[in-house]
Amino acid sequence: NVKIIPKLQDKSKEEQILRCTNRLKPHAQAVDTLHRALVAVQGDPDASKYRSVDMKSAGYQRSLASASGAQDLLKAMSFRVVGTRLMLDRARVDPALLYLGISGLEQVRLSPEYQEAKKKVSFVKEVQQIRVNVGEKSARAALTAHCPEEPSQGRGALMQIVMGEETIRRRFDGDDTLEDVLNWLGGHGTLILERLLSREWCLVDMNRFP
Repeated sequence: NVKIIPKLQDKSKEEQILRCTNRLKPHAQAVDTLHRALVAVQGDPDASKYRSVDMKSAGYQRSLASASGAQDLLKAMSFRVVGTRLMLDRARVDPALLYLGISGLEQVRLSPEYQEAKKKVSFVKEVQQIRVNVGEKSARAALTAHCPEEPSQGRGALMQIVMGEETIRRRFDGDDTLEDVLNWLGGHGTLILERLLSREWCLVDMNRFP
């Protein structure tokens, strides 16, 4: 009497699309990329370039490869795997499926999970832009000069700060202060220090989060 749960591909196209778009909520880049791709196909279904996705491309690897539900959504839209590409034959372009997929992704954009992921993407970009700004070397050096000498290995405590997608590390003595830590962070970008002092950004102790 055991009932086997049907596979995703055995469900209706509508249910496949809804399930896949729902799984994409935490993946803001994937949602935006897929939305652009489907809108392009909808606007010009005769253009073969919009009906082909290179799974080896840097864009696919960055935005879609690790996003749960992305490839399944394209397959639900009648894309098929051909070598290293996902292809949608012109004869299989279904306006109703395109409408469902685009609508589903637009609903995902209203979800708290998507909006939080979108904020994180913006934060990561801003941190990267701040850190690569080479026009403030002197200002950064002045902040770093206010930091106490780093303790030798085996002394003090190692502090790790996760900024976007990067982690920076430095050792501090027990009598060093939060101001010393802030000056160290300012040495990686004066705007980082400004954001922290204005409380636009904050430091979160991940050992005690949330």
